[in-house]
Amino acid sequence: MASQGESAWRLLGLSFLAGAIVDLAFGVTILFAAEQAAPLLRLTLPHPPVYLDLDGLFLCALGGLYLLIWRQPRRLAPAAAVATLLRFAGAALFAVGVATGRAEPVFAGFAVLDLAFAAVHLLLLRAAAGGLVAALAPWPEVDRRSGERL
Repeated sequence: MASQGESAWRLLGLSFLAGAIVDLAFGVTILFAAEQAAPLLRLTLPHPPVYLDLDGLFLCALGGLYLLIWRQPRRLAPAAAVATLLRFAGAALFAVGVATGRAEPVFAGFAVLDLAFAAVHLLLLRAAAGGLVAALAPWPEVDRRSGERL
């Protein structure tokens, strides 16, 4: 039977898997079907389109990072902590954008989604590592060939 700490690490990994799926889905959609998706979300596409391409690439990169965290949440706890802070920052950026009229109303939903992921990640980091600061502890030194701690 898994200990409570082991279960928290596993759940943290699964929360990042969920985040990866969402970000990769949005990233791939932005890169390959933005013109078809924009009317469904009531979004205006930016000009020049390279800005949107960059957003899609960024979301795919984040999704890739989240997949790495899913596979090894304890080892990548510092990356999980930074990613959690990034989710909170994204939520704030979207919320302020909507509140000031700089972002379309659909971004309020993105703010809520980012805030929900950030809150879940934070709670699970607290249960697994003791909190964000504890998760930012130095990276463990590992022998690259054997994978054993030095």
